[in-house]
Amino acid sequence: MSVILMEQQWIKARTWLEIDRTALLHNHKQIGELLPEGVDMMAVVKADAYGHGAAAVAELLSDRVSYFGVASAYEAIELRRSGIENEILILGGTDASLYAELLEYGIIPTLFDVEAAEQYVLAAGDREAPCFLAVDTGMSRIGFSDDEAGAEAIASLAALPGLRIVGIFSHFARADEQDKTSALAQIERFRRFLALLDAKKVTYGLRSLCNSAGLMELDAAYDLVRAGIILYGLYPSSEVERERLDLHPVLSFRTRVELVKTVPAGTGVSYGHIAVTERETRLATLCAGYADGVPRLLSGVGCVLLHGKRAPIVGRICMDQMMVDVTDIPEVQVGDVATLIGSDGEAMITADEVAEQAGTISYEILCSLSRPRLPRLYLP
Repeated sequence: MSVILMEQQWIKARTWLEIDRTALLHNHKQIGELLPEGVDMMAVVKADAYGHGAAAVAELLSDRVSYFGVASAYEAIELRRSGIENEILILGGTDASLYAELLEYGIIPTLFDVEAAEQYVLAAGDREAPCFLAVDTGMSRIGFSDDEAGAEAIASLAALPGLRIVGIFSHFARADEQDKTSALAQIERFRRFLALLDAKKVTYGLRSLCNSAGLMELDAAYDLVRAGIILYGLYPSSEVERERLDLHPVLSFRTRVELVKTVPAGTGVSYGHIAVTERETRLATLCAGYADGVPRLLSGVGCVLLHGKRAPIVGRICMDQMMVDVTDIPEVQVGDVATLIGSDGEAMITADEVAEQAGTISYEILCSLSRPRLPRLYLP
Protein backbone atom coordinates (compact mmCIF):
# COMPACT_ATOMS: atom_id res chain seq x y z
CA MET A 1 0.00 0.00 0.00
CA SER A 2 1.34 3.45 -0.92
CA VAL A 3 2.16 6.03 1.73
CA ILE A 4 -0.69 8.24 0.44
CA LEU A 5 -3.24 5.44 0.66
CA MET A 6 -2.02 4.51 4.13
CA GLU A 7 -2.36 8.13 5.23
CA GLN A 8 -5.87 8.36 3.80
CA GLN A 9 -6.84 5.12 5.52
CA TRP A 10 -5.58 6.52 8.82
CA ILE A 11 -7.27 9.89 8.35
CA LYS A 12 -10.63 8.32 7.51
CA ALA A 13 -10.52 5.81 10.36
CA ARG A 14 -12.34 8.07 12.81
CA THR A 15 -13.35 11.70 12.19
CA TRP A 16 -11.99 13.98 9.50
CA LEU A 17 -12.51 16.96 7.22
CA GLU A 18 -12.56 16.82 3.45
CA ILE A 19 -11.39 19.95 1.65
CA ASP A 20 -12.46 20.23 -1.98
CA ARG A 21 -9.73 22.11 -3.82
CA THR A 22 -11.77 22.25 -7.02
CA ALA A 23 -14.55 24.05 -5.14
CA LEU A 24 -12.05 26.51 -3.69
CA LEU A 25 -10.69 27.38 -7.12
CA HIS A 26 -14.23 27.69 -8.47
CA ASN A 27 -15.09 30.19 -5.74
CA HIS A 28 -11.91 32.16 -6.38
CA LYS A 29 -12.79 32.37 -10.07
CA GLN A 30 -16.34 33.48 -9.29
CA ILE A 31 -15.06 36.26 -7.03
CA GLY A 32 -12.51 37.38 -9.60
CA GLU A 33 -15.22 37.78 -12.21
CA LEU A 34 -17.00 40.28 -9.94
CA LEU A 35 -13.99 42.56 -9.63
CA PRO A 36 -13.35 45.57 -11.84
CA GLU A 37 -10.22 45.40 -13.97
CA GLY A 38 -7.06 46.24 -12.06
CA VAL A 39 -8.42 45.32 -8.62
CA ASP A 40 -6.30 42.84 -6.67
CA MET A 41 -7.55 40.19 -4.28
CA MET A 42 -6.38 39.33 -0.79
CA ALA A 43 -7.25 35.81 0.33
CA VAL A 44 -8.05 35.91 4.03
CA VAL A 45 -6.56 32.79 5.60
CA LYS A 46 -6.68 33.75 9.28
CA ALA A 47 -7.98 31.21 11.80
CA ASP A 48 -6.28 28.45 9.82
CA ALA A 49 -8.17 29.53 6.71
CA TYR A 50 -11.47 29.36 8.58
CA GLY A 51 -10.70 25.78 9.53
CA HIS A 52 -9.69 24.72 6.01
CA GLY A 53 -5.92 24.69 6.60
CA ALA A 54 -4.04 27.93 5.96
CA ALA A 55 -0.86 26.47 4.49
CA ALA A 56 -2.68 24.23 2.02
CA VAL A 57 -5.14 26.92 0.98
CA ALA A 58 -2.36 29.47 0.55
CA GLU A 59 -0.29 27.04 -1.51
CA LEU A 60 -3.23 26.44 -3.83
CA LEU A 61 -3.94 30.17 -4.26
CA SER A 62 -0.36 31.44 -4.23
CA ASP A 63 -0.25 32.12 -7.97
CA ARG A 64 -3.79 33.53 -8.03
CA VAL A 65 -3.79 36.27 -5.39
CA SER A 66 -1.41 39.07 -4.48
CA TYR A 67 -1.88 39.03 -0.71
CA PHE A 68 -2.79 36.75 2.13
CA GLY A 69 -4.46 38.18 5.22
CA VAL A 70 -3.92 36.77 8.70
CA ALA A 71 -4.71 37.88 12.24
CA SER A 72 -1.39 37.38 14.02
CA ALA A 73 2.36 37.22 13.64
CA TYR A 74 2.20 33.52 14.52
CA GLU A 75 -0.14 32.79 11.62
CA ALA A 76 2.00 34.84 9.24
CA ILE A 77 5.27 33.18 10.22
CA GLU A 78 3.69 29.74 9.89
CA LEU A 79 2.82 30.60 6.28
CA ARG A 80 6.37 31.75 5.58
CA ARG A 81 7.76 28.55 7.11
CA SER A 82 5.40 26.62 4.84
CA GLY A 83 7.04 28.21 1.81
CA ILE A 84 4.50 30.93 1.00
CA GLU A 85 6.26 33.86 -0.67
CA ASN A 86 3.28 36.14 -1.37
CA GLU A 87 2.79 39.38 0.52
CA ILE A 88 1.28 38.64 3.94
CA LEU A 89 -0.60 41.27 5.90
CA ILE A 90 -1.43 41.01 9.59
CA LEU A 91 -4.91 42.51 9.76
CA GLY A 92 -4.77 43.16 13.51
CA GLY A 93 -2.18 44.68 15.78
CA THR A 94 1.23 43.25 16.59
CA ASP A 95 3.19 43.64 19.81
CA ALA A 96 6.33 45.73 19.30
CA SER A 97 8.47 42.87 20.60
CA LEU A 98 7.68 40.98 17.38
CA TYR A 99 8.55 43.71 14.88
CA ALA A 100 12.05 42.33 14.30
CA GLU A 101 10.53 38.94 13.44
CA LEU A 102 8.14 40.52 10.96
CA LEU A 103 10.97 42.35 9.27
CA GLU A 104 13.05 39.18 9.10
CA TYR A 105 10.24 37.22 7.47
CA GLY A 106 9.02 40.03 5.22
CA ILE A 107 5.59 40.28 6.84
CA ILE A 108 3.58 43.50 6.76
CA PRO A 109 2.01 44.76 9.99
CA THR A 110 -1.02 46.96 10.35
CA LEU A 111 -0.38 50.17 12.27
CA PHE A 112 -2.96 52.38 13.91
CA ASP A 113 -1.02 54.65 16.23
CA VAL A 114 2.08 56.80 15.88
CA GLU A 115 3.95 55.30 18.83
CA ALA A 116 3.75 51.81 17.31
CA ALA A 117 5.02 53.21 14.03
CA GLU A 118 8.00 54.79 15.78
CA GLN A 119 8.85 51.49 17.47
CA TYR A 120 8.52 49.67 14.16
CA VAL A 121 10.90 52.07 12.41
CA LEU A 122 13.35 51.74 15.32
CA ALA A 123 13.27 47.94 14.98
CA ALA A 124 13.91 48.25 11.24
CA GLY A 125 17.08 50.29 11.64
CA ASP A 126 18.47 50.91 8.18
CA ARG A 127 15.92 48.62 6.55
CA GLU A 128 12.70 49.69 4.90
CA ALA A 129 9.65 49.21 7.13
CA PRO A 130 6.52 48.44 5.06
CA CYS A 131 3.10 48.72 6.69
CA PHE A 132 -0.61 49.05 6.13
CA LEU A 133 -2.66 51.61 8.04
CA ALA A 134 -6.08 50.92 9.53
CA VAL A 135 -8.70 53.64 9.77
CA ASP A 136 -11.91 53.36 11.78
CA THR A 137 -14.92 54.40 9.71
CA GLY A 138 -17.56 52.85 11.93
CA MET A 139 -16.48 49.41 13.15
CA SER A 140 -15.10 50.88 16.42
CA ARG A 141 -12.45 48.18 16.56
CA ILE A 142 -9.00 49.29 15.40
CA GLY A 143 -7.81 52.18 13.30
CA PHE A 144 -6.93 55.85 13.25
CA SER A 145 -9.95 58.10 13.75
CA ASP A 146 -11.37 59.19 10.40
CA ASP A 147 -11.12 62.89 11.17
CA GLU A 148 -8.59 65.71 11.09
CA ALA A 149 -6.81 64.34 14.16
CA GLY A 150 -6.41 60.95 12.50
CA ALA A 151 -5.16 62.55 9.30
CA GLU A 152 -2.63 64.63 11.25
CA ALA A 153 -1.39 61.51 13.03
CA ILE A 154 -0.92 59.69 9.74
CA ALA A 155 0.86 62.69 8.24
CA SER A 156 3.37 62.63 11.09
CA LEU A 157 3.74 58.90 10.80
CA ALA A 158 4.32 59.13 7.04
CA ALA A 159 7.29 61.42 7.68
CA LEU A 160 9.15 58.76 9.68
CA PRO A 161 12.38 57.78 7.88
CA GLY A 162 12.24 54.31 6.37
CA LEU A 163 8.50 53.79 6.86
CA ARG A 164 6.71 52.82 3.66
CA ILE A 165 2.93 52.88 3.66
CA VAL A 166 1.90 50.04 1.38
CA GLY A 167 -1.82 50.57 1.82
CA ILE A 168 -4.69 51.74 3.95
CA PHE A 169 -7.88 49.89 4.84
CA SER A 170 -11.07 50.06 6.82
CA HIS A 171 -13.67 47.42 7.60
CA PHE A 172 -17.43 47.28 7.16
CA ALA A 173 -19.55 46.62 10.23
CA ARG A 174 -22.89 45.97 8.53
CA ALA A 175 -22.30 45.29 4.83
CA ASP A 176 -23.90 41.85 5.17
CA GLU A 177 -27.29 43.38 6.02
CA GLN A 178 -30.03 44.10 3.50
CA ASP A 179 -30.20 47.71 4.66
CA LYS A 180 -27.03 49.30 3.33
CA THR A 181 -27.39 52.65 5.09
CA SER A 182 -24.53 51.99 7.50
CA ALA A 183 -22.24 50.54 4.85
CA LEU A 184 -22.85 53.44 2.48
CA ALA A 185 -22.05 55.85 5.30
CA GLN A 186 -18.74 54.04 5.85
CA ILE A 187 -17.90 54.31 2.16
CA GLU A 188 -18.45 58.05 2.35
CA ARG A 189 -16.38 58.35 5.54
CA PHE A 190 -13.53 56.42 3.92
CA ARG A 191 -13.69 58.65 0.83
CA ARG A 192 -13.61 61.81 2.92
CA PHE A 193 -10.72 60.59 4.99
CA LEU A 194 -8.67 59.76 1.90
CA ALA A 195 -9.40 63.29 0.70
CA LEU A 196 -8.00 64.64 3.97
CA LEU A 197 -4.82 62.64 3.41
CA ASP A 198 -4.63 63.82 -0.19
CA ALA A 199 -4.83 67.41 1.02
CA LYS A 200 -1.87 66.74 3.29
CA LYS A 201 -0.03 65.09 0.38
CA VAL A 202 0.24 61.77 2.21
CA THR A 203 1.01 58.83 -0.04
CA TYR A 204 -1.02 55.90 1.29
CA GLY A 205 -0.68 53.27 -1.44
CA LEU A 206 -3.37 50.64 -1.96
CA ARG A 207 -6.88 51.40 -0.80
CA SER A 208 -8.94 48.54 0.62
CA LEU A 209 -12.44 48.65 2.07
CA CYS A 210 -14.39 45.62 0.88
CA ASN A 211 -14.69 42.40 2.83
CA SER A 212 -16.70 39.47 1.42
CA ALA A 213 -20.09 41.14 1.83
CA GLY A 214 -18.75 44.46 0.59
CA LEU A 215 -17.31 43.09 -2.61
CA MET A 216 -20.53 41.16 -3.28
CA GLU A 217 -22.93 44.02 -2.63
CA LEU A 218 -21.23 47.41 -2.88
CA ASP A 219 -19.41 49.50 -5.46
CA ALA A 220 -16.31 50.16 -3.36
CA ALA A 221 -13.64 47.78 -4.62
CA TYR A 222 -10.89 50.42 -4.72
CA ASP A 223 -7.50 48.71 -5.28
CA LEU A 224 -7.65 45.59 -3.11
CA VAL A 225 -10.55 43.46 -1.84
CA ARG A 226 -10.35 41.04 1.07
CA ALA A 227 -12.11 37.77 0.26
CA GLY A 228 -12.83 35.66 3.33
CA ILE A 229 -15.88 33.46 3.92
CA ILE A 230 -16.93 33.46 0.26
CA LEU A 231 -13.67 31.82 -0.76
CA TYR A 232 -14.76 28.84 1.30
CA GLY A 233 -18.16 28.59 -0.35
CA LEU A 234 -20.37 30.26 2.24
CA TYR A 235 -22.28 33.51 2.04
CA PRO A 236 -21.66 36.27 4.62
CA SER A 237 -25.28 36.18 5.76
CA SER A 238 -28.80 35.26 4.69
CA GLU A 239 -29.42 38.89 3.67
CA VAL A 240 -26.92 39.20 0.81
CA GLU A 241 -27.89 38.75 -2.84
CA ARG A 242 -26.68 35.20 -3.43
CA GLU A 243 -27.39 35.30 -7.14
CA ARG A 244 -24.24 37.34 -7.71
CA LEU A 245 -21.97 34.45 -6.78
CA ASP A 246 -22.38 30.74 -7.44
CA LEU A 247 -20.45 29.43 -4.45
CA HIS A 248 -19.55 25.81 -3.77
CA PRO A 249 -18.93 24.71 -0.15
CA VAL A 250 -15.32 23.62 0.22
CA LEU A 251 -15.46 21.71 3.52
CA SER A 252 -17.18 18.49 4.53
CA PHE A 253 -17.10 17.09 8.07
CA ARG A 254 -17.37 13.33 8.42
CA THR A 255 -17.11 10.60 11.03
CA ARG A 256 -17.78 6.89 11.38
CA VAL A 257 -20.26 4.62 13.11
CA GLU A 258 -18.48 2.63 15.82
CA LEU A 259 -21.43 0.80 17.35
CA VAL A 260 -25.04 0.02 16.48
CA LYS A 261 -27.44 -1.33 19.09
CA THR A 262 -31.16 -1.57 19.82
CA VAL A 263 -32.51 -0.35 23.15
CA PRO A 264 -36.05 -0.62 24.56
CA ALA A 265 -38.46 2.23 25.15
CA GLY A 266 -37.68 4.13 28.32
CA THR A 267 -33.91 3.98 27.93
CA GLY A 268 -31.92 7.05 28.95
CA VAL A 269 -29.28 8.12 26.45
CA SER A 270 -25.99 9.91 27.16
CA TYR A 271 -25.05 12.21 30.05
CA GLY A 272 -27.88 13.39 32.25
CA HIS A 273 -30.42 11.24 30.41
CA ILE A 274 -31.97 14.37 28.92
CA ALA A 275 -33.19 12.05 26.17
CA VAL A 276 -35.26 8.95 26.99
CA THR A 277 -36.41 6.71 24.14
CA GLU A 278 -40.14 6.66 23.51
CA ARG A 279 -40.02 3.46 21.47
CA GLU A 280 -37.66 0.61 20.79
CA THR A 281 -34.80 2.51 19.19
CA ARG A 282 -31.84 1.58 17.09
CA LEU A 283 -28.93 3.81 18.12
CA ALA A 284 -25.68 4.41 16.29
CA THR A 285 -22.71 5.71 18.26
CA LEU A 286 -20.50 8.01 16.20
CA CYS A 287 -16.86 8.67 17.05
CA ALA A 288 -17.13 12.47 16.97
CA GLY A 289 -17.88 14.88 19.79
CA TYR A 290 -17.37 18.42 20.95
CA ALA A 291 -13.59 17.88 21.14
CA ASP A 292 -13.79 17.42 17.36
CA GLY A 293 -15.73 20.64 16.90
CA VAL A 294 -19.29 19.30 17.02
CA PRO A 295 -21.25 22.03 18.85
CA ARG A 296 -22.65 20.63 22.09
CA LEU A 297 -25.67 22.87 21.47
CA LEU A 298 -26.71 20.45 18.72
CA SER A 299 -27.63 17.93 21.43
CA GLY A 300 -31.17 16.76 20.75
CA VAL A 301 -31.50 19.32 17.95
CA GLY A 302 -29.20 18.52 15.04
CA CYS A 303 -28.90 15.66 12.58
CA VAL A 304 -26.27 13.79 10.64
CA LEU A 305 -26.53 12.12 7.26
CA LEU A 306 -26.25 8.34 6.91
CA HIS A 307 -26.98 6.62 3.61
CA GLY A 308 -28.36 9.90 2.32
CA LYS A 309 -30.93 10.17 5.11
CA ARG A 310 -31.16 12.34 8.22
CA ALA A 311 -30.49 10.71 11.56
CA PRO A 312 -31.41 12.89 14.56
CA ILE A 313 -28.90 13.40 17.38
CA VAL A 314 -30.11 11.78 20.59
CA GLY A 315 -29.06 13.00 24.03
CA ARG A 316 -26.07 15.11 24.93
CA ILE A 317 -23.08 15.22 22.62
CA CYS A 318 -20.05 13.87 24.48
CA MET A 319 -16.43 14.95 24.24
CA ASP A 320 -15.51 12.15 21.83
CA GLN A 321 -18.79 10.52 20.80
CA MET A 322 -22.44 11.14 20.04
CA MET A 323 -25.50 9.02 19.48
CA VAL A 324 -28.02 9.23 16.64
CA ASP A 325 -31.34 7.52 16.00
CA VAL A 326 -31.10 5.17 13.00
CA THR A 327 -34.29 3.23 13.62
CA ASP A 328 -35.61 4.37 10.26
CA ILE A 329 -32.33 3.71 8.44
CA PRO A 330 -32.02 -0.07 8.90
CA GLU A 331 -29.03 -0.38 6.54
CA VAL A 332 -26.71 1.48 8.93
CA GLN A 333 -23.87 -0.64 10.24
CA VAL A 334 -20.53 -0.28 12.01
CA GLY A 335 -17.95 1.47 9.82
CA ASP A 336 -20.45 3.54 7.84
CA VAL A 337 -19.57 7.17 7.15
CA ALA A 338 -21.76 9.81 8.76
CA THR A 339 -21.77 13.39 7.48
CA LEU A 340 -22.07 16.26 9.93
CA ILE A 341 -21.48 19.00 7.34
CA GLY A 342 -21.60 18.30 3.63
CA SER A 343 -23.57 16.17 1.23
CA ASP A 344 -24.46 12.48 1.09
CA GLY A 345 -26.22 11.63 -2.13
CA GLU A 346 -28.98 14.18 -2.67
CA ALA A 347 -29.09 15.19 1.00
CA MET A 348 -27.03 18.02 2.45
CA ILE A 349 -26.31 19.64 5.80
CA THR A 350 -24.71 23.06 5.46
CA ALA A 351 -22.55 24.95 7.92
CA ASP A 352 -25.29 27.60 7.90
CA GLU A 353 -27.84 25.03 9.08
CA VAL A 354 -25.55 23.80 11.84
CA ALA A 355 -24.87 27.39 12.90
CA GLU A 356 -28.55 28.24 13.09
CA GLN A 357 -29.26 25.17 15.22
CA ALA A 358 -26.35 26.04 17.51
CA GLY A 359 -27.36 29.69 17.79
CA THR A 360 -24.26 31.10 16.11
CA ILE A 361 -22.84 31.92 12.65
CA SER A 362 -21.15 29.74 10.05
CA TYR A 363 -17.83 31.52 10.63
CA GLU A 364 -17.66 30.20 14.19
CA ILE A 365 -18.63 26.67 13.13
CA LEU A 366 -15.84 26.54 10.54
CA CYS A 367 -13.20 28.10 12.79
CA SER A 368 -14.01 25.59 15.53
CA LEU A 369 -12.91 22.78 13.21
CA SER A 370 -9.24 23.76 13.36
CA ARG A 371 -8.16 21.08 15.83
CA PRO A 372 -4.99 18.98 16.12
CA ARG A 373 -6.85 15.68 16.21
CA LEU A 374 -9.13 16.52 13.30
CA PRO A 375 -7.12 15.71 10.14
CA ARG A 376 -7.89 17.11 6.71
CA LEU A 377 -8.09 15.18 3.49
CA TYR A 378 -7.50 17.44 0.47
CA LEU A 379 -9.46 16.28 -2.55
CA PRO A 380 -8.35 16.99 -6.14
